[in-house]
Amino acid sequence: MQDAVIITGSAGGLGKALSDTLSSNGSNVIGIDKNTSADITADLSTTHGRQLAVSSALDICPHPKAVVANAGLSPIHEDPFAILEVNWLGVKELLDSFLYPLSGNRAGCAVAISSIGAAVGGDKELINCLLEGRISEAKANLNTVLQSNATEAGIVAYSSCKVAVAQYVRRNTKLWGENGVRLNCIAPGRMETAMLDGLLSHDEIAPGIEALPTGIIKSASASKVADVVAFFLSDQSSFIHGQVLYVDGGSESLIRPNII
Repeated sequence: MQDAVIITGSAGGLGKALSDTLSSNGSNVIGIDKNTSADITADLSTTHGRQLAVSSALDICPHPKAVVANAGLSPIHEDPFAILEVNWLGVKELLDSFLYPLSGNRAGCAVAISSIGAAVGGDKELINCLLEGRISEAKANLNTVLQSNATEAGIVAYSSCKVAVAQYVRRNTKLWGENGVRLNCIAPGRMETAMLDGLLSHDEIAPGIEALPTGIIKSASASKVADVVAFFLSDQSSFIHGQVLYVDGGSESLIRPNII
């Protein structure tokens, strides 16, 4: 297969919407998901699963056109440590592994998926542990939170990972650019997916979601966000590199208007 777009978390939500959008436009798509309906079945919460995902994708397409690191677990996932594995290592390790294969494609690029959660939460020490590769310390930090409040542990894990993902993109702008590969980040706001449905049905989390300010519309379909990701993968965005774009109806700007 030539010029494939590799998408993690392709079986549902934004990943499925993007897969459908790109496929309808004639792009070759390789989907990775723990769901067996994907082209590659892999559990990104494990080291083996992440390695399997990379090796299997490169067997199909040695020099892909693009990678979208989209897979992520909800803040209310039962295991907050799995959130660290998927939402951070499942992004960082896969992007690290795909950089040089992408550099072999003249149009090589990648998009990481963060979240509005990056603008409203996260633990500074946990974020630093993730970015510096101190995963054991990150888990110890998270365990301290877990001992007092399981719901809070999930929220902290999720938001911290999403901050780390956005910062990964900024910190790697030089390295990726030197290899001729564009790297950007999309941070969706209230996106109409099963994850949002779950959050809105959670008594402790729903009030915070409902309180998010919006400047235009309250939420958007996954396909609307997928259109923005597809633009970042296209030649039309060839001068965009190292950027974090909030696709959130204005929520992030309303939350922190003084941050550029």
